[in-house]
Amino acid sequence: MISVEHARTLRLNGRSKKAKSNFSIAFIKGFFKWRWISVILLGICSNLLINIILDFKYQRSLVSFSLEEYINAIIASVILLEGTRWTTRKLDVKLPWSVGVKRRLMVQLSLHLLFIIVTLNVLVISVTYVFYGGFYAFGDLMVINVSVVSLVFFFSLIDTGIFFFSKWKNASNQSVVSVPGQKPIQLSIGKTQHLITQEDIKCAIGQSGLVVIVTNEGRRLPYTRSLDTLMTKLDPQVFFRANRQTIVSHGIVQSMKAMEYGKIQVHLLMENGQTDAVTISRTRAAEFRKWMNAQTA
Repeated sequence: MISVEHARTLRLNGRSKKAKSNFSIAFIKGFFKWRWISVILLGICSNLLINIILDFKYQRSLVSFSLEEYINAIIASVILLEGTRWTTRKLDVKLPWSVGVKRRLMVQLSLHLLFIIVTLNVLVISVTYVFYGGFYAFGDLMVINVSVVSLVFFFSLIDTGIFFFSKWKNASNQSVVSVPGQKPIQLSIGKTQHLITQEDIKCAIGQSGLVVIVTNEGRRLPYTRSLDTLMTKLDPQVFFRANRQTIVSHGIVQSMKAMEYGKIQVHLLMENGQTDAVTISRTRAAEFRKWMNAQTA
């Protein structure tokens, strides 16, 4: 017979092995995510492409494998690619996709291109001067610029494509399940019944016991039920209950600022270009950040 203490030890050992196995699997999955694989691929591809072009230009044999070159290229790739992703996250707050895909895409691509060119040249010029005591010839510098800028720009486009694919996949999954936000909201104005889609709603505000829905056209329409009821009818991926008086959509979030005690101050773009501010409590701050980050790849 197995004693109780021995059985307990076996269970604990089993749980420990399972926990270690789960941790190993999670680590491997995390390491092989696109975010890190893309950095390594970018470094390798950039270094190979530059060497091939320069070797062909100067009619010399292929440069032998240099681990130092690849390490430097991967480090530079981290700075360049993560920099473009940081820019994307900032734009998600200041200029979300909901304000217009074409406008957002043009601004994002322009900022990415500017960041890549400036950062690359600062890195190349400073590193060659500090560590190698010289500078690249103008022609070679142009080769590096064209090669690396093109590759980083291409990888940033893949990031954008992954973002849109994930949103499309989520939308496809949600189409199978009934999503409350897809149903129109019924309003009573006088004796007339109106239907308004969620795409038309900018925010909802509770004022002195009344609920007012603000549309993208700047109209303020009364809603006879409570904000709690309205929130159950809206798509939680698009709308967030900021506080007891306000429901906001992604389209009007202009910026967010961390405050003391873990609170967040959110600036909203209202009618006629005017701005307003709401405060997210400490208890809802993490949920708000998660809601905002859901729009990022």
